[in-house]
Amino acid sequence: MELTAGRAPVSDDARCVGCAEPAAASRCPHCGVAQRAGGYTMERVLAQGPHARVYVAADSTGHRVALKELQFATVPSVQELDAFEREADALRTLQHPGIPAYVGRFREGQGVSLRLYLAFELIAGETLASRLVRGPLAAPDALRLVERLLDILGHLHGRTPPVLHRDLKPANVVLRPDGTVALVDFGSVRTLSSERTHGSTLVGTFGYMPPEQLGGTVDRTSDLYALGATLLHALTGRPPSEWLGPSLQLRLPPGLPAPFDAWLPRMLEVDPARRPPDVAQARALLHRPRTGRPPRLLLSVVVGSVAAIVATVLAPNLLTAGVTRSTATTSPPPAPRLPAGRAWLSRMRPRCNAVEALQAVLREPPPPGAEGAGAGAACLALGGKMDAARKLIVALPESQRASAAAVVFEAGHPAADMGDDVSAAPIMKLVLEFWPENYQALYHAGMSEHALGRPSEARPLLEKFLELYTYDDGFTRAAKQALKRIDFGLPPESESRPVEH
Repeated sequence: MELTAGRAPVSDDARCVGCAEPAAASRCPHCGVAQRAGGYTMERVLAQGPHARVYVAADSTGHRVALKELQFATVPSVQELDAFEREADALRTLQHPGIPAYVGRFREGQGVSLRLYLAFELIAGETLASRLVRGPLAAPDALRLVERLLDILGHLHGRTPPVLHRDLKPANVVLRPDGTVALVDFGSVRTLSSERTHGSTLVGTFGYMPPEQLGGTVDRTSDLYALGATLLHALTGRPPSEWLGPSLQLRLPPGLPAPFDAWLPRMLEVDPARRPPDVAQARALLHRPRTGRPPRLLLSVVVGSVAAIVATVLAPNLLTAGVTRSTATTSPPPAPRLPAGRAWLSRMRPRCNAVEALQAVLREPPPPGAEGAGAGAACLALGGKMDAARKLIVALPESQRASAAAVVFEAGHPAADMGDDVSAAPIMKLVLEFWPENYQALYHAGMSEHALGRPSEARPLLEKFLELYTYDDGFTRAAKQALKRIDFGLPPESESRPVEH
């Protein structure tokens, strides 16, 4: 065990930094938020997910840090524990001004009360995600941003062995007041054992991670793809998921400013071999002299998704999908609006169950539009109210239904990843009604139907998945094995899901 500070004084009238109730003990009896741990006093909760919290905390000298807490009893699998340890080990060895400095780690409690802590530098500033709520970046600002992120990735990828971040996105980029940039949240980090690693744990965020990452295959170009997707968001003010068409294509808008009009198509190639292989070549491509050749205005790539989620990986990070049709215009896209539908779903999520879902949607209807309808349909689907969910989507114009289905998919994806076949099958089949080429929904629906003993339902779904998904990884092997068992009339195996889940 490693401690980093002496005990901080305790006030008799202290109130919880999470719920503001009286909390003289080291942990709030009302909400469970820590008040003190390892000599640190918590000042506020910075982020919170199903299994972890991040606090702003101060030691007895007043020095402030970011303190990440993992509650052992709520961690669903050993992968979350491994990720926590990898993050601590990575931060301890990385030394770069754009990466939070490691402070220390420790643990408190035993058994079900055991909690792991990681203290690291508190980065002051605004996340790129928060900045983009006010509108897209101008080209000169975007160029400075990409140069600084390339510098950070160069440090990570240049280590021996190389280190991959695997979750680069606007929420994990901090813009400091002095104009410098930091890359945070190393909870998905892993080292690269060879030029390419297969079978790694599925992590990442919908739209920002490349398609091969869905199957657990990563290399240096995976982070470069995520950088390109982040810059697309920064330049347009819209997340990459909003450039996704019904047939799983990401369409780059016309009129992107130089040099991004030539740079982004290469960074976002679906084939890793066609992307710049490393940071040096990505930077060289960024500064390549113009040839007078007309810019390539349209690129189609397949976009990958998560398991997760959740995400950073925290659950809210999974609710980021939407589909809009790109329009041919040279004027900048409108400034993005706050994601009202996703915020509604996040707030309503505890009531999206079989007992409360229908009444919850009736009493507090979701916001209008495709995103709101998708959020309402997702809540109903999670509660098993498939007919009601379908009606919300069908009420939309046909061109908007895939967008609503994307929200339903991301809400139901964690249930599929956790092996909840009873819930996953109908949710994924609902998604496929309006988004028939979503290969992830095809896989989860097919594997769920197979696990539920419905081979005639499973076969066409898995066959269609194998037509669309061409990577040779755990997902394809699991689908092929399931089809073999169906061919021979065998029941599903007890463990038929790929190991990278």
